[in-house]
Amino acid sequence: MAENQGLPHLKFDKFYEPRTYNYPKKIPIKFPLVQRDRAIHGNALLQQLTSIKEQFRIAREEQLPENIIRDDALYVDFYSEYEFPLKFESLTQETDTPQYQILNIKEEITYTEDNQEQKRYRVVVMMKEGGVSKFIKKVTEYLDHTKNIKDKDGNLTEKPKNGALIANISLIQLASLRSFWSDGPEIPFPENQDAVIWWEVWFRRTQNDGVRLQNVLHNLREIGAQISPQTLEFPEHRVRLVRASARQLSGSLLLLDNLAELRKPQEINDFVTVRNVDYSEKQEWLNDLLNRTDVNIADNSVIICLLDSGVNNLHPLINTFLPNERLYTYRQAWGTNDTWPGGGHGTGTAGLALYGDLVNAIASPERIAIYHGLESFKVVHPHDPNDPAFYGSLTEYACSIPFVSFPDNARVFCLTITDSNTAYHGRPSSWSSAIDKIANGTIFDPQSRQLFIISGGNVDYITSAANAGDYPTKNELESVHDPSQSYNALVIGSYTRMDRIDQNTWNGFTALAPNGGMSPSNSTSLTWDKQWPIKPDLVLEGGNLAIQNGQLRDDVHSLKPLSLDKEFNRFVFMPFGDTSGAAALAARMAAELIRQYPDLWSETIRALLVHSAEWTSSMLNGLSFANAAGASKRALLRTFGYGVPLLEKALYSAGNALTMIAENTIQPYRLEGSTVKYNEYHLYEIPWPVDILREYLTVADVTLKVTLSYFVDPNPGNRRYANNFHYHSHSLDFKVIKPTEELAVFRRRISAAVEGDDNPDYVGNDEPWFLKESVRSKGSIKKDFIVTSGADLSTRNILAVYPKSGWYKTRKKLNKYNTAVRYSLIVSIETDNADVNIYNPVLAQIPIGVPNVLFVNRL
Repeated sequence: MAENQGLPHLKFDKFYEPRTYNYPKKIPIKFPLVQRDRAIHGNALLQQLTSIKEQFRIAREEQLPENIIRDDALYVDFYSEYEFPLKFESLTQETDTPQYQILNIKEEITYTEDNQEQKRYRVVVMMKEGGVSKFIKKVTEYLDHTKNIKDKDGNLTEKPKNGALIANISLIQLASLRSFWSDGPEIPFPENQDAVIWWEVWFRRTQNDGVRLQNVLHNLREIGAQISPQTLEFPEHRVRLVRASARQLSGSLLLLDNLAELRKPQEINDFVTVRNVDYSEKQEWLNDLLNRTDVNIADNSVIICLLDSGVNNLHPLINTFLPNERLYTYRQAWGTNDTWPGGGHGTGTAGLALYGDLVNAIASPERIAIYHGLESFKVVHPHDPNDPAFYGSLTEYACSIPFVSFPDNARVFCLTITDSNTAYHGRPSSWSSAIDKIANGTIFDPQSRQLFIISGGNVDYITSAANAGDYPTKNELESVHDPSQSYNALVIGSYTRMDRIDQNTWNGFTALAPNGGMSPSNSTSLTWDKQWPIKPDLVLEGGNLAIQNGQLRDDVHSLKPLSLDKEFNRFVFMPFGDTSGAAALAARMAAELIRQYPDLWSETIRALLVHSAEWTSSMLNGLSFANAAGASKRALLRTFGYGVPLLEKALYSAGNALTMIAENTIQPYRLEGSTVKYNEYHLYEIPWPVDILREYLTVADVTLKVTLSYFVDPNPGNRRYANNFHYHSHSLDFKVIKPTEELAVFRRRISAAVEGDDNPDYVGNDEPWFLKESVRSKGSIKKDFIVTSGADLSTRNILAVYPKSGWYKTRKKLNKYNTAVRYSLIVSIETDNADVNIYNPVLAQIPIGVPNVLFVNRL
């Protein structure tokens, strides 16, 4: 390797100062109101509320079945007018004993006679009798012209009091069990009221929470419901699995005041490639590979923990890396072996996680060194599918057991079993939220962040009888699968370079996907609501499909990566790819990175993989970032993520390609008086190769790339449309100073908290990022880049990391506002001119005694 290649990345943790942060500009948001006849509208709502209040008297006089407990509360539906929002914050009280509180918010879409889309909101509110009385008072004041809002001079206006709350409400009525159903329209509410089925029941946390939950469980047992012993815990919810009919639940859950949501339990959807291996002399290849493999693992080696269908660790190419004591299973009756049909699924994943594509390993005469081991936790059995598994708590259990058994090993968790039915437009699920908890370290003691990799889930062309003409539209319309909407996990989709078919064997066959294009197995997030994270994050090799006489074929094994067959005594190898195989390849990369840089945070390892990624020319398809519309960039990201990770770039800097890493902790918010406010931002002055940029790269193209990575603390629930209910605990973002922009102006652009500045608003053009903040700033990993001249870049070494909102700020009663959070920041400068060294001038600027060069374990 050349002298200026294979260099360790540099650290610049100390090159920042914390500064007070205030949001720099208040953007007024107009709240449209329905034009009403105040008397007619107000009296109609008053009548509806009075009828609801009467239900409290009726309920007190109603004779309940023996031993059934009732709370003094009702559930009420508030509907907005079509195309008008509701004043969500006025429909909830954030106290320990609320008289009314929002439980969930749904956006309902219907179509007019001329097929025009229209939407409205339906809000389920828990109301005590006193809460109904308060709303009756609000409507009464709305009707009273003497209570109209006064102007700044104290004169009455024509605006009614409480108008913003009342005007857009179209209907108030008692809620039914159907009101709590969160999985529509993809999965409709069960119509048969007497069918006994499993439900995923979300209970909100309340004051005296333990007693209230016991009341719930008491009522459920009294009606004969079956209750799963597993519980998922979130900051504002508890989730249990309950088997009962809708009629039974209506007669129990609706009597108590802590029901929040109902969902369909998640069931497993596997993806297994067709088994078809016809290699001759495979036993010779096996022995040759065994003889050329150097096993360099120790007790504290990096481990890839596979959450799959089990692994046959007796396979000679796996056995040394996966001892019996690292085999686990969710149910002892399942055993730990790979019980998936054909060549297995977990075993195929294991082969790629160890060796990569075995075609490359077999074809090369070079020695192969492997430094990481495996664990296998069996989370699925193909012949035990009817017992509904609670996959959030199952995954927590599956991750905690190996962690407790072997706490000294760094791990990469790799989940390759997903559900295609429950990733509704990106909305978090109990499963994806559990994974966010695992990654954030919430379930471990002591807390330890974990790197979690998930396969995005496969698009099925074969059994769905799709044809070649459906590609790629079918991929664009299929959402990545649950739990791949996880914020903190690294979600892996699939692309392919495999388009070569031996015409002597497969005469007349052609490949479906182009070289470098989207693999037919890749699912996307193009149909998601814009607020949710970009998924997949990355794409790796997933293989291709063949076309013969217009029909699709998946048995052309040269179009799949090669992995290991669980039936090694008969087959040894098998083709294995799709998003499961791609996730295994990503886990292997992550393990190599951790081995190289053992002291880096999990947030940083994730960031390095994303930072190294690039799109192929086929993915870009002629896209010009300088001129492309935001929709085109958004489509690129939600199809391919940030592209294909390049391991060499993730591992090493070079003389002409410098990567710098900062790992720091920031406290985004603080409590001031009774209000939670923004607290600080970090202002970096990055050591920059100014002279080299100005003298040797004056007009040459230089790429500046920035990636910001952090893990969020999840707070799931369905109140996602109200501004003050957030899933993520906090949000961070970055900005870089513009060419010729003065530092004071840049600081004013970042924060209103600038000394002596009476006018904090900043007026100017956006930074010239290629992706733009509005496109890439979703989720908890954010990356953007600029290609500019060296002269231009020489002035751009000032960078700010600053907070945005999250539930740590908006949910004050949960007391998390003083929490400090971690983040990883990666900045790189790269030029195509291999004769220019930008690495050494930066290294020389880091003071002696400051840890600056990352410790390197040579692979």
